[in-house]
Amino acid sequence: MRYWAEKTRRQALVLALTVFAAFSLGAFASRWLIPLTQNLIAQTSAPVIPNPPESALKVAEQLQEAFVWVARKVEPSTVTIMTPGPTVRRFQFRFPPFPSPDPFEEFFRRFFERGIPSPPEEESEQQERLRPRGSGVIVSPDGYILTNRHVVEGVKRIVVALWNDKRFEAKVVGSDEVTDIAVLKIEPGETKLVPATLGDSDKVRVGEWAIAVGNPFGLRQTMTVGIISAIGRRPTETGAVDIGYTEFIQTDAAINPGNSGGPLCNIRGEVIGINTAISSPTGGNVGIGFAIPINTVKFVMEQIIKRGKVVRGWLGVELQEVSDLPDPTALGLKEPRGAVIVRVLPNSPAEKAGLQPQDVIVEFNSVPIRSIAHLQSLVGRTPPGTVVPLKIVRGGKEMVVQVRVGERTPEVVAEAMREAEWRGMTVGELTEELRRQMNIPANVRGVVVLAVESNSPAARAGIRQGDIITVLANQQISSVADFVRVTRTIRPNRSAPVTIRRETATTMLIIPPEQ
Repeated sequence: MRYWAEKTRRQALVLALTVFAAFSLGAFASRWLIPLTQNLIAQTSAPVIPNPPESALKVAEQLQEAFVWVARKVEPSTVTIMTPGPTVRRFQFRFPPFPSPDPFEEFFRRFFERGIPSPPEEESEQQERLRPRGSGVIVSPDGYILTNRHVVEGVKRIVVALWNDKRFEAKVVGSDEVTDIAVLKIEPGETKLVPATLGDSDKVRVGEWAIAVGNPFGLRQTMTVGIISAIGRRPTETGAVDIGYTEFIQTDAAINPGNSGGPLCNIRGEVIGINTAISSPTGGNVGIGFAIPINTVKFVMEQIIKRGKVVRGWLGVELQEVSDLPDPTALGLKEPRGAVIVRVLPNSPAEKAGLQPQDVIVEFNSVPIRSIAHLQSLVGRTPPGTVVPLKIVRGGKEMVVQVRVGERTPEVVAEAMREAEWRGMTVGELTEELRRQMNIPANVRGVVVLAVESNSPAARAGIRQGDIITVLANQQISSVADFVRVTRTIRPNRSAPVTIRRETATTMLIIPPEQ
């Protein structure tokens, strides 16, 4: 019993000492360790960030208010173009894998699925479903609206929805295939429309703010912001067909399917272009979008409203980019600028003005030329019959030539691009596109063989598709017109010598007579 009593006393003593030590340590910690720890924590925590300078905040807030103001100004002028049938894809959200089972998976899935926008639709009495197809911009209080031609092409019914969801039936006043512009008309009645303010695209500079407004994927009145990335983009640089008569403004403001036909604005809320295309490997925005300059659009719109069609000016020349020349100094240029004439069409305004192949057009009506598309755009916007000064470089010397601009008609185009057939071969004009594809130097003149019939005189002579005919019957050939003129002088029972260029070699062949 004594042993157990002694053991109990020792245990009580140890417990008392332990309690005393704990209280002592606590007091020490409260007096010394805790303040020390707090000091260390204070030293290792994030530093206190001072308030930003008031001047910087004011600048940022002013810029912010500018964007808010642009949105309020432009949104009432931007409309949704709606057509029957499904045309807009729904968003498809991709979720990261959740560990299974995860209580948050269902929450997030419900939240996002609830937020997935469905394109607005409406069923008419004919059970038609209207879906957003593109965007447009109001340009007059009486109901004229601009959009892209491809937005309304082939559509039987068009409905325009305003910013407040008021809807109107629209008709196509006219469209222009060359620039992809269409003009619509609605009858607003008592509804007060808000026309957009149209700017001056010739004054647009790279680096300026660019604001796109439209209905991407059916999300109405979406505003995106970027900058002007480039100006004067040629159609071939955008992936479009090189149709000339327009060049593009490039922007990194987000443009997606559904933005087509909507406005591209500057920081003043002025429309500087109509969004029309993107360059993307995925079909979605990657920061490379294109807009038709509003000055070109205004010209097309006015022509369509007044005439029902677009009447364009015409010079009658085939051109080559100076930038594509290996050595621009060979033409007497001190710097690479302008557009080189490689062919002058017969009886054209250019021929009547005395223009010649290898002339370099550096100014049109006192405007410096930066590309072929730029020159074609300026010429196209010039009323036929107008006399304008043309500054050219010929043999290293600058001179000014007065040109009376003609009218570009379908007949003129057909004449310029016509083909001709003779002794079993079909030839066509050696266009700049063919030159680039076939790697033919600019100094080579002639016509290209497009097709050769089997067992024909041309086939028996050894003529092949792709050959360039430069000389026929001892006469220089520079165009289809030359080819037709010379062939008319050759008797059917006579052979005719022909000089061809095949790849990099030049060969003379004899075309036998017709049998």
